[in-house]
Amino acid sequence: MGRLVLPSYTVIRDTREKEGHGWEFKKHKEEKRPPRCNGMIEQTLETGDYTLVGYEDLLIIERKADYCELWVNYGKRQLFEEEMERMKNIKYKYILIESHLTKDHFSLSPPQFQRNVPGKALINWLVSLSAEYGVHIVPVGECGKPYAQYIFESIIRMEKDRWVIL
Repeated sequence: MGRLVLPSYTVIRDTREKEGHGWEFKKHKEEKRPPRCNGMIEQTLETGDYTLVGYEDLLIIERKADYCELWVNYGKRQLFEEEMERMKNIKYKYILIESHLTKDHFSLSPPQFQRNVPGKALINWLVSLSAEYGVHIVPVGECGKPYAQYIFESIIRMEKDRWVIL
């Protein structure tokens, strides 16, 4: 009888992630304890920006560069909420914002965006998306990539039915 072993994983990055933006995941060295990253491939995803090969039905990460990008999404709420609806049945879903939330965000109303949406309306919308769709919205600042890596490895550790038998 074999034993269960943590599998290595390959990150899938959506082909629509803009060139020069987002994260690149490289193959881990063999010395690293499992689970180890085998690297990254690019593939068109139905929703989100990142997932893992073999975990597409369980995990999705949507990356946002900052709150300005979310203001743009707020202006196109219906499209963004349709994406949240597609994520609804995914067990592990995250929106990682590469910015910190500050008290200034609650009072901002950037004139460059449609309808001068007040910051607190944007924050309220994000909270309601989290409650309605069960998506984890995390302001990760400059730590987006390592945070995503921790998510990948935590999901692999928790989903033992996908481990390999040796």
